[in-house]
Order: sequence, then C-alpha cells, then structure tokens
Amino acid sequence: MKAVVYINSDEVCQKCKNEQAILKARNELHCRECFLRLVRGKQRKQMSDERYKVNYKRNKNEKVLLAYSGGISSLVLLDIIANLLAEQSEAHKGLKGFDLVVINLNEYQYKSLSAKLDSILPQLWKRYSIPMNFKIISINDYLDENTLYAISLDNEFKSFAKQIKTKTTIIDLLNKCPNKSSAEDLLSIILHKLLLKAANKENCNTIIYAHSMTRIANEILALTVKGRGSMIHKSISDRTENIDGKPITIIYPLRDVLHDEIIEYSKLSHLQEYIVDSTILKSKISKNLTIKDLVANYFTNLNETGYASTASTVMKIGQKLTSPQSNTETTTVCKICGVEIFQDPQTWLRSITVNDPAPITTEEEQEYYKMYKSSSAHDISQNGSNIDLCYGCITTLNGTNEFIWPINPSIKISYENSHQNVLDEFVLTDTEE
Repeated sequence: MKAVVYINSDEVCQKCKNEQAILKARNELHCRECFLRLVRGKQRKQMSDERYKVNYKRNKNEKVLLAYSGGISSLVLLDIIANLLAEQSEAHKGLKGFDLVVINLNEYQYKSLSAKLDSILPQLWKRYSIPMNFKIISINDYLDENTLYAISLDNEFKSFAKQIKTKTTIIDLLNKCPNKSSAEDLLSIILHKLLLKAANKENCNTIIYAHSMTRIANEILALTVKGRGSMIHKSISDRTENIDGKPITIIYPLRDVLHDEIIEYSKLSHLQEYIVDSTILKSKISKNLTIKDLVANYFTNLNETGYASTASTVMKIGQKLTSPQSNTETTTVCKICGVEIFQDPQTWLRSITVNDPAPITTEEEQEYYKMYKSSSAHDISQNGSNIDLCYGCITTLNGTNEFIWPINPSIKISYENSHQNVLDEFVLTDTEE
C-alpha cells in the first residue's frame, strides 16, 4: 500500500473519533486536521529541546535559520514552523520560543526556476501573523577570485592545482563540470557552506533543513554511489558543526515524515500555488539523469508498489554509521569539500584500476605514443602543486582537464536587498497588531 491513500467512505477518524476520515496514513484513518497535526507533531518531536520553547526568564531568544529553496519540502516546513510560532505567541501573550530567519540561496538562473521568490513571497507572507526575517543570498558569494585554481588529475590519480586569475561565475564553473552529477555534487557543497556562513552572520545557533525521510534515504544511497560514504554519518544526522569557531546545530525536523506525506500536507494546507520548481525537463534516459534523480526514481517506484517503508529502513541503517577511523595518527582535509581524509584515496584507486597501457604493437601506435608524450597533458605535475582531494572529489572531477574551482575561498555573505522592500510591507513586527 502507498504511504498515503485517500478513501471515500463514512468511516470516522481514528484519532479524534469525531470527523469523517479522508485518508489513510501509517495504517490509520485521519481527518484533515488530524493528518496535519500528525505531520506537525513530527517536527515538534525533533525540536523538543528547551531552547525552542517559550521561556519567560530568557532575555534573548534562540535564532533559527530555515534553509528555504521554495520547493515543496521547505515550503511545508516553513508553514509548520510558522504555525508553531503563532501558537506559542497566542498562548504566551506574544512570546515565542525562538526567532526565525528564512534564508534562500538564489538558484533561479542555474535551475531555471518556475518563478522568482519576490513574486510569490508577498502573498505567502499574508498567511502568517508572526514576524519572519527573510533574506536572499547569491550562490556567487562562494566565488573568491583570489582562490581560483586550475585543478588536474593525472593517470595515477594524483591531484595538482595551479592558481589562476580569471573572471567567471559559479554557474559558469558548474556548467563546465564533466556531467550533471558532478555539478549537483559541487552545488550541494556550495549551498551548505553558504548556509553555515549565513547562520554565523545572522547569529543563528541552529539551521533547520526540510529533508524528509525519503530525501535522507536518497542522500545515503547517493553519497555511497558518489564515493562519499565517509560523509554519511554526519550528512544525515542531527549534529553540530563549527564555522569560524562558532558551533552551529543542524536539525532535520521532517526526518520522520515521508515525501508523500509532505505532498499531501501541501495539498490539504493549500500551499501548492506557492511551490517553486525547476522548469528543466528531466530526461527519460537513465544515463542522462543525475545520481540523485536515479535514486529518487527508485524510491518513487518503491512507493508506487507499496514498499514506502524501505526509506525508513535505509535511514535507520545510515544513522548507525559512525565516523571512519584513520589508519594514521593524522588526517588531511580535502581542498574542495573540506571533509577529513581518513585513507589515501590514490592508493585505493590504483589498487582497483588498470593503469598500465596495452603493449605497443604497430608503427601507428608508436607515433601516437610519441605525440602523447610530447603533449602538455602527459605531465600534469608541471601545471601546479600537489593537493589533497578525497575519493568523492576525485570521482567528481574525473574526466576533466584543468577544472577551475575555488580552493578554501574566503566567503563574504551579501544579501540581494532588491526584494526586501517588497517583503517589508507584509512582515509584521512584534509591536504591530
């Protein structure tokens, strides 16, 4: 059976015992309000810490950053958080458990989104009666032209980098990736680091992502396929990360909610008109899809055939993983993604890869070999200094020749203030009624 099934009967909701049931979820019949309460309850369970509750003795509230893409999951999480804050304010004479900062990373151009947020947010903001601080960040803030390097890999999987000076944009760099999965992989690194920087700038101690249980299961399988298995333990669990010496708590409040349940929540809450999607048509040919797209299709098929619980199983297995152990006393850090390198990826790759060419048997092959040796591509080590890359980044960059990317960029967050005046008309402050 699917995760959520609409029913047409006179049966009563098994929760409230009052209203007529309209759907079946988690083997129970629910009316509209009880289903919405079910999903909202999952978020509240994940954010049950005292710092997110109203405290009359507290002089200053916790600040929470919500990563908002405009997609269905982040929209539903925004609605749930807004309802929670409204309930707190009503029950505690205007007091709230925390202050909300909504941050959007502008992917409109790169993903050809169906709408710009400034055309949607004013109407969306009218739904809520609580103050929210909304800001948009350009993904180009990750670009530091003083840290741009041409990165190369040789046949032995050694990586080299040579500093260069050039005018470019993040979108241009992503478009030069060897495939869509590589671009998607690098973009995810950019988004997470920008959000950490934004949280630090806004004095937020918590970042909340809208990943559903299905999305987290997708991440586990996708990270495994991309060679980033060492990142699973911290990429899908509630955790604390440090940015510029400041600890930031990262939470996934919808981790116990299936993607199908998020879809039904948006329908029952009349949120569909505010959803922003990519207008880029996905190929029906598997080899043209990204790794995440392929895994997403896999979970969709499982849900259609009645195996939606597989996502829960995958997530539970992923949560049991712990930090890898290093074979040496010290570990290095990947220059692109920043992850710790516990084992030398070059040694592993050389052990599973055939590096020696086939014997030269003809004069034509001999000529080609001479041309190859005389070319600049033969000795990549002359094009820069050796750098440390993790297995995942080596896999991501494999197939490129001098891929340009910022190494350890100095990130300076700037806001696209052109939209703020529009939003200010609809944002209530604590002193307004």
